[in-house]
Amino acid sequence: MPSTPSRKPIPLGKTVKSLPDLLAERILEDIMSGRLPAGERLKEFALADEHAVSRATVREALIALAKLGYVEQVPRFGARVAPFAKDDVFHLYEIRTALLAIAARNCALDPAAPREELAALTAEMERLATDPDTPAQAFSERSIAAQTLLVKASGNGRLPALYEHLSEISSWRMIRGRATSFLKAERRREAARDWRIIEQAIRAGDADAAEAAAKRLFAHSSAAVRAELQGTE
Repeated sequence: MPSTPSRKPIPLGKTVKSLPDLLAERILEDIMSGRLPAGERLKEFALADEHAVSRATVREALIALAKLGYVEQVPRFGARVAPFAKDDVFHLYEIRTALLAIAARNCALDPAAPREELAALTAEMERLATDPDTPAQAFSERSIAAQTLLVKASGNGRLPALYEHLSEISSWRMIRGRATSFLKAERRREAARDWRIIEQAIRAGDADAAEAAAKRLFAHSSAAVRAELQGTE
């Protein structure tokens, strides 16, 4: 039976949805994936031709992305992908480390904490980590799910909103969108080991160990991201 040929994306100019919003989403996908690196010039005529839209649509899309911090407008140059705010990323790591440590400690102290769910997520990360060809994004999604599980089960009503707010900051979304911390197989194995230590501490009700393990998880993640960013300089 002959294989079905892959379908090309429908040109944005032929859809009936809001073109500026759709174009902004596609450009953002390219930024997140690294196809459009920091500092890359975003030429209106090239984007208009690529996506079968008008330059006015491109202009609106770039304005929307600029408001979110992903694009910047430079006088006498035009639009370009915003430079990576590396210091901002590591400041966010400090804050997220503290928040996850609180969540891990609280879950260890709570007999009703979702220990079985955390064990299942940890086992899944361990399984993914054994395969060197596991996509970084697939592993990242399970790690994020485990973090979300602990934060929501922390018993601190403010914690989920704070954690979610940090996730929406543009520099953090770029790191997460590219799964920068998990690009290497060894790094995924290290993270799986870190999560197992967290899971064991919470299951044992050891709040100090759970808090320390959560901090170690983010320390390793931060070091991996720092190495990756330095390698792109």
